[in-house]
This record gives sequence, structure tokens and C-alpha cells, in this order.
Amino acid sequence: MNRKLVYLSTGFLFANMGWGMAWPYLPNYMKLLGGGLLFVALLSVLFNITSAFGQTFWGRKSDVAGRRKPFVLFGIASSALFFVLMGLIQSAVAVLSLRAFQGFFVAAQTPAISALVSELSPNVGRGFGLFNLFANVGFMLGNFAGGLVVKNYPIRYVFLLSSLPISISFLMFLFFHENAKKPMDFRMLFRYDRPGRMDVSFKSLKSYAKRNRNILIFSFSTFVLMLSSGMVYSYLSLLIAMRFGEDYVGFYYGIDGLFSSFFIYPFGYISDRIGSKIVIIFGSFLYLLTFAMYYVAVSLPLLMVTALVSGTKWAAYFNSINTYVSRMSTSDERATALGVMNGGVAAGWVFGPLLGAYIISVLGLANMMLVAMVPVVVSMIILIPFTKNDRAPSSYQ
Repeated sequence: MNRKLVYLSTGFLFANMGWGMAWPYLPNYMKLLGGGLLFVALLSVLFNITSAFGQTFWGRKSDVAGRRKPFVLFGIASSALFFVLMGLIQSAVAVLSLRAFQGFFVAAQTPAISALVSELSPNVGRGFGLFNLFANVGFMLGNFAGGLVVKNYPIRYVFLLSSLPISISFLMFLFFHENAKKPMDFRMLFRYDRPGRMDVSFKSLKSYAKRNRNILIFSFSTFVLMLSSGMVYSYLSLLIAMRFGEDYVGFYYGIDGLFSSFFIYPFGYISDRIGSKIVIIFGSFLYLLTFAMYYVAVSLPLLMVTALVSGTKWAAYFNSINTYVSRMSTSDERATALGVMNGGVAAGWVFGPLLGAYIISVLGLANMMLVAMVPVVVSMIILIPFTKNDRAPSSYQ
């Protein structure tokens, strides 16, 4: 087993533990600060608008610089800083502003860490399986830890304390040795060709789109599915709190993460054996089933079964979309391609929460879970006939 990949995965376990503590309670915190349904939606919208731009921006910077580690460190540090500020500044408008900045700066880590995993993994499906297993365990532990904090202290403390495991992650990545492809120019982080404006070559963008048509179609299918994810998961904490009490929010996400941990690596293995596209289709089907079960889960046993299906869905889908893009892109454009795909994920979470807020105002929170199934079906209609099957792992570049 690749020791560097295990070390990297362990470091990200702690980063995700911090996110697992804080993220589930953002909607509840916003309600506590006096924000209405629109403010709850804007938590995701503002974060993902800036993140959608940041994914491609930072991914390209990482490819040009030939480095991953500085971008990972920058993103992790941003996570801790903004969560601490959210806990200290108890204002609905201030929290929304911080979420917007957090989205852009944390986006520096996402394509860089995905590119690192693919570059360290001879079997990319299993590489992402191992990494996502560790990350998911971290998120699960954070969910349980966050539930304990909220049970015993005011909710703002969960944001302050989330910085502790994230800081451990930062320290671990400081000692991570990356094999540099080229000398690092730290000015590339914020340097443009001409002072005062960003120089964008539309000819280069057109050329990239022509070379990577399949990745763009795939990213669009992911964007459509993430519309439904944004609709549901921006408000699921409110539905769980309404049905079972606020203490069960962290508990549910923890159980969801526990179940997904069992399936992440096996799905990575399957992706290497038969291709990741079939696993993505299976994960999409489980999205449909999960949303239907949220509608009917009015008892704790049903909620636990829903967590099992949801965790399996997450393990199948998110592990495999990273595997697919890594396989279908060349090494010199891998972070850019992953940034485009993750930008589609973020964009879905821009429009999904707004669409969800409107549907809730018309049909109610529970009925919105059923409506969210529609984008999943549309995504599958795009994915199945219009994207290529994975090429064999032996052709991975």
C-alpha cells in the first residue's frame, strides 16, 4: 500500500472531521441567528458560487505551477479560519459573507488534493476509494463530535472547536513531501499576465472544450444531479430536527458516514475492474431511492435504513466521478479537468438551494424531497447515452 497516499488520506481525515462537526449545523445556526428560509438557502448559494469559480481558477493555477501541496495547505487553513470567524461573529449577514469568502478560498484544495490522489495511485479507483474512506471516517467522527458539542454547549462552539482537527490536518500536510514537477513560483497564486485585469484566452478555452468534450458533458450531468443534492441537503438538517430533534442531526450524518465507509473501497475496486461509469449510474439510482425514503422516514428505524442507502449512494457516486475524470483526462490537465467537474458540483449547489426554497414555500419541506428526484432522472438521461465508458486502467496517463 502506498505510504504517501495513506499519510495524505490520514491528514485529510482530520480536515474532514472539522467539516463534519460544523457543516451539518449551519442551517440550524442561521435559523438561531434570525435568518429565514432564504438565508438558509444563501448559505449554500454564496459558498458554491464562489467555489464554482474557485475550483477552475485554483485547479488551473495548480497545473501551471506544477504543485499541489501549497494549494492544499491554503485551502485547509482557510477552512479553519472562516469557521472560527463564524463562531465569533454572531450575525446572519456576517455568516453569509464569510461563507462566500470560504467558498472561494477553500476551493484551492479540492482539485489539488484530487490530482494528488490520482498521481499517487497506480489503480486510481482504489486510490480514491482509500482516500475517500479516510475522509469519510473523519466526517463521520466529526458528526458525532459535533452532536456532543451541541448537546452540551451553545451551537456556536461547534464552529470554534471544528478548527482543532483542521489545524492538525494543516500540520500534517506541512510535513508531506511532494515530488515537484517544476520549480514553484508562489507568485502564481495571485499573478495575472497583465496587472489590473485577468487575461483570459478564449481561443485556449475553445481548444480545451474541443479536447475535453466528454468531460464537459459528464460535468454537466453531474451539475444536474447536484441540483437535486443542493435542494435536499441544504434543508435536510431542518427536516431531521423537525421530526426527531436537533440532537439527531449530527447522529444521522454520523450513521450515514459510517455506512458509506463500508462501501467506499469496494466501489473503488469495482471501478478499477469494470469501469467507474457503471458505478456512477448505480449511485444515481440510489439518489432516487434515498430521496424517496427521506419523504417516508418518520420513525428512527426508517431513518437508519435511509442512512444505509444514502451512505451507499455517496460511496458509489462521489468516489467514482473523481475516478472517471482522472482517467479521462491527461496528466498535464488533470487538476483543471477535476476543477471543471467540481465546479459543476458547486454550481449545482448554487441553484439547487434556491430551487428548493421555492418548492418548500409552495409544497412544503417533505414534498420537496420527491420533487428533487426529477433532476436525478435528467442527469441519468444525459450520462448514460452521451458520455464515454472508462478506458482501461492500463491506459491511464
